[in-house]
Amino acid sequence: MKAKTIEINWHDGQAIYSVDFSSDGTRFASAGADTSVRLWSIRRRVDMNSKEDNRKEPLPVHIEFLSELKRHSGPVNVVRFSPSGEYLASAGDDSCIILWKRSATAESAFGRDYAEFEKETWSVVQMFHGHNKEIYDLAWSPCGQYFITASIDNTARVWSVSSRSAIHVFTDHTHYVQGVAWDPLGDYIATQSSDRSVAVYKCQRHSSNRLQFGSAKKHLKLNKSVDQTSIRLYHDENLITFFRRLSFSPDGSFLVTPAGIMPTSVDDSEEDSVMNCAFIYPRNTIRKHPVAYTSNHNKPSIAIRWSHHPYELRPSKKANVFAMSYRLIYAVASQEAVYIYDTQQAKPLCVISGMHFAPITDVTWSHDGSILAFSSADGYCSAVVFNDNELGTLCELPTAKKQTTVLESDVAMMDIASPAPPNRIEKRPNSPPATQPLDKPKKRRIAPTLISTTITKVPPSSST
Repeated sequence: MKAKTIEINWHDGQAIYSVDFSSDGTRFASAGADTSVRLWSIRRRVDMNSKEDNRKEPLPVHIEFLSELKRHSGPVNVVRFSPSGEYLASAGDDSCIILWKRSATAESAFGRDYAEFEKETWSVVQMFHGHNKEIYDLAWSPCGQYFITASIDNTARVWSVSSRSAIHVFTDHTHYVQGVAWDPLGDYIATQSSDRSVAVYKCQRHSSNRLQFGSAKKHLKLNKSVDQTSIRLYHDENLITFFRRLSFSPDGSFLVTPAGIMPTSVDDSEEDSVMNCAFIYPRNTIRKHPVAYTSNHNKPSIAIRWSHHPYELRPSKKANVFAMSYRLIYAVASQEAVYIYDTQQAKPLCVISGMHFAPITDVTWSHDGSILAFSSADGYCSAVVFNDNELGTLCELPTAKKQTTVLESDVAMMDIASPAPPNRIEKRPNSPPATQPLDKPKKRRIAPTLISTTITKVPPSSST
């Protein structure tokens, strides 16, 4: 594994707010405060462990500039490829969603500073208007015919690509909506807001091919079974971040939500008496309660991303955290570090920190799981590149009929107070020691359990 900050001219030195790999891995999109979306080709360097000379260490990836997309009138906060890679959706402070598609003919270069360096052209398919304030997040439906957006107008909206309009508006939040996620099996939609809640909605497609959404199940507090008290699950609006990007696992078995907090003392009213975490909801309790949390993060978590493919289980004498026939790997990005976990063990696989001088804003995996990239408000992106089979051996997800469903009886609840330190690439001091997990829950009432702790014009640059 090699981690490196890619110090190239990503967005003219301005903040980068979002990054995303296409499903086939051929393109990497970045969006930022310069009002543009830029497309790149990023490939793993085969000889990344070698040095070009005795003085300079090469980048672990090859980077090539492909195109610049300019139509927004304000900072672009989110960019996401559709599941097929045919479309690219972007949205930002101008409250407009733009749908892009690759074009065979070159458009006018007016307004695009680097048109002479472009290797492909993307044109606007449609511009969607409906939100009246900034848009912070976006997620595609698994079929690629719909997408959902989150805005600081306190709403989330579902849009149809074919009808080119909004088909539903969620108005259950009382503060900014900062994250949205769409279940890959198509049954749920989840939104997260700075009103300290996560809302989960059922989603059904009728024979007329229209979508229908159920009422919201909001997760605000967790009732402790022993002393009958309750604890709040998430940070409030005083948390300084634009994003709370939650994410479903690729098989739909889990939903992981950022910006979580857990009390570390009896008096949880004190400012320093909570630790930062991310909550894990298995599919069968997604509208009930979380069953576990990852912790102790050095700063509040702001984004979750799952690797797209499952991995074979590793030989181990210890019981798996979740009783599954394969492993799934996901990244939890806090404002200062990225934690990589899997669903088999409690400890993180590794922690990457000290890479940026400003908060991390987004994180994404390449199609084959060999590259994890994350962006920062300091105007740079970093890449974590893994060797072949370093994370494990890839395998196939079960077919739809054999889809794994994580039941409450499948969850191996583990009390982990002080696990061994994980492998880390770090420049900052270790995180504070862990605290004791929650009290033992009543029968069939699973309370969150501690998962872990540690913790002139210059064209856009390219590496060769």
